[in-house]
Amino acid sequence: MYKLLFLILLSLFVNTIVFSQTPSVDKSSNYQSISFDQLIAKFNSVRTTKNNAKALTYLAQAEDLLVNFKDDNLTNAQTELATAFAKAGDTEKAKIYQQKALAVSRGKPSAVSIANLKKLAKSYVILNDTLGMQIMFEKAINLAPQHNKRPIKIAYVNSLFGVDENVKASTLLTELYSDTPLSTAERAEILTLLLINSLKLNQLQHLDKYYQELAQLKPAQTATYFLAKGMYLEHKNQYTNALKNYHPLFLAFKAGKREVVYLDGVLQLAQLTSKQLKKDSATYLFNLVANALNKPLKSTAIGIRYLKLYQVHQLRFNQSNAVIDKALNTKDSLYQNELIALTKELAYKYKIEQDKQKAELLKKQRDVEALTYAKNKQRSLLIISCLCLLLVGGGAMIYILYQRRKQGNLLHLAELARLKQLHKTNVIRTLSKSQEAERWRIADQLHDEVGSMISVVRLNLSEHPLKDEVISPEKLETANRILANVADTVREMSHQLMPVAIRQYGLINSIEQLISDINTSGKIYIEHLIYGFDDLSKYPEDFQVSFYRIVQELFQNIVKHAKATNAIFQLVEHPDSINLYIEDNGKGIDNDKNDRNGKGIGLLSNRIDYYEGKISIEGQPGKGTLIVIDIPTLHMMQPN
Repeated sequence: MYKLLFLILLSLFVNTIVFSQTPSVDKSSNYQSISFDQLIAKFNSVRTTKNNAKALTYLAQAEDLLVNFKDDNLTNAQTELATAFAKAGDTEKAKIYQQKALAVSRGKPSAVSIANLKKLAKSYVILNDTLGMQIMFEKAINLAPQHNKRPIKIAYVNSLFGVDENVKASTLLTELYSDTPLSTAERAEILTLLLINSLKLNQLQHLDKYYQELAQLKPAQTATYFLAKGMYLEHKNQYTNALKNYHPLFLAFKAGKREVVYLDGVLQLAQLTSKQLKKDSATYLFNLVANALNKPLKSTAIGIRYLKLYQVHQLRFNQSNAVIDKALNTKDSLYQNELIALTKELAYKYKIEQDKQKAELLKKQRDVEALTYAKNKQRSLLIISCLCLLLVGGGAMIYILYQRRKQGNLLHLAELARLKQLHKTNVIRTLSKSQEAERWRIADQLHDEVGSMISVVRLNLSEHPLKDEVISPEKLETANRILANVADTVREMSHQLMPVAIRQYGLINSIEQLISDINTSGKIYIEHLIYGFDDLSKYPEDFQVSFYRIVQELFQNIVKHAKATNAIFQLVEHPDSINLYIEDNGKGIDNDKNDRNGKGIGLLSNRIDYYEGKISIEGQPGKGTLIVIDIPTLHMMQPN
């Protein structure tokens, strides 16, 4: 017994850090919060000395400080007071503060509320109020968001163990264990509780499975973990290892921990010590637990468990001497068994040695066969190695060829993209030159035609510096006529720059008006069909102007050069493109005279290339001309 006490005291100094949690409310930086914690700590300290009057004085002072707390700090303080009054045996006040704490924290899906539920559960366990605890947790589970339901259920399971509701705890644990996904800590906590519960209920069919899964998780060494592992090892009769797991719980108990898990740990240590027939040590441990339990002992689940185990301890040492002697002689029996096992081992080794001698005789006979087999095996390995090398070499060659082909395709695509970009650049440059030439023509027209006409108007409207004469009506009439010509010229130039019809009537109406003007002349008749184009707002304005210019250029070629009398014009809008078809009965195209490469056709092609379109020109001399134009539109459509 003295050796055990010495080991316990030594472990106390080495493991003072283990389970060093101190139950307290969340601390604020103010003096009142610190004073409240000090008063609760003094209550717990004085209560252990059985000085209830002084302990209640500290509680009364702590109640006076509640006015200094708000929100979460108030909830924590009320929770601490509920637990403290439960310890003091004041059931009425304990329930009052339970209700107050629940009223403040209910509906808050936060970690603070879950922590408060765990603390409140402790007060219900002390009061042995199973129904009240059940109502509290069930309401909390129903009100909590989905991600907080599982931690609350785990806290509920721990509390059920505290009031000896093992069957209900087992059912809830089975539900939690099948839930997915679980974090490592949650799975470990559930497995430890399953181990403890299975051993208490003597349900051993899944015990090894739970322990192996727990060992694979390598969880944090919590109090529940030490208790579960110790109980399992005790069940497997590994008493030394079981003691190592019970000792941290005993040290935490000596340091002031009085939760159920620590009381259970000390009880298990007392039971194991009793099994080892260390009567005095076991009695000492049972007395420690008895002094820490609320009276009467039968009022709590842990108290009932204490009474059962202590009764077994008493019966063990009140049995007949023959039974005790048999228990004391267990080591001798084990020693005899060890000797028998050692004898069997020696006999087995001797038999093996004889078998070795017989094997030596057979070895020489099998050497030739082994050598032949080795050569055949070597030859087979060589053939297999060659085949593998061929496969690897062939695979490497195929891979290299594939990579080269892939690289060649990438280079080809890059070259196509470069050529496409170069072509687009050339088209833009050609259009820019055409636009610049058009600007020069307009500038010359403004300078030569409009400028000269305005100069004549100025001469007619200005007075002679040497003659005192009045501007005659004839001069005014001449100036008015010239200004009218200037206005017509400027209007015509404006129409060339930006067709007014497109802005006033839209692209399709402008094309139809152009066709009507040509048909009115009576020299040529154009039959036309236009389909689609219900919403022109999705096309940019510059594209509509350019497309109108393309149609103008096509009609101009038919009127001026083709000498046709009839033509067919079709314009169709597709979801992703515009298709233009125009055919005439004119003189056709003479390939020898390079009619396809004229200035007008070149400018037309450049406009179409700019919008990534395609143009097809077919015809023969005397048989008319067919022109088909396709322009993609997806890349230029504007959102409505």
